[in-house]
Amino acid sequence: MEAAEQLDKKPDVIIVCVGGGGLLIGIVEGMKKVGWEDVPVIAMETKGADCYNKAIEKGSLVTLPGITSIAKCLGALTAAETALEVYKKFNIISVVVEDKEAINACLQFLADERMMVEPSCGATLAAIYSDVIKKLQKEEKLGCIKSALVIVCGGKLVSLDLLQAWKKQFGL
Repeated sequence: MEAAEQLDKKPDVIIVCVGGGGLLIGIVEGMKKVGWEDVPVIAMETKGADCYNKAIEKGSLVTLPGITSIAKCLGALTAAETALEVYKKFNIISVVVEDKEAINACLQFLADERMMVEPSCGATLAAIYSDVIKKLQKEEKLGCIKSALVIVCGGKLVSLDLLQAWKKQFGL
């Protein structure tokens, strides 16, 4: 609802990271209140913390055996049932990226905006800093994108030392 108050018009897409789905559910509820039900949402996860994507693929809740991604804030083993219901009712596009893509996005965002974010947010930013949107457009899952509302959150579990270690780990 804050975004609707601040923006001149609704965005062409909303991009958010997903763990258990609470944030996604809240965003969709807000979208309903401001009349943005037709705006697609890209729900970003990292491989190894992708319980939501796996639930979508199966059509029912899935419990991961453990979290293997470095995006620990996406560390829900099972998505909320309501998050799966939201997927069935709204235009939600689930995308899973590798940890390397999330970390690369964290580093690029730091360079561009001078803000450190953790890998879960890096998953969100990977939609912007990698080829996710172009790929979705090529697959005809998204139309023309002139504006995107990107939910940037999550900085508590990151430090410059961690970012530098991950940069080295992934050869970035």
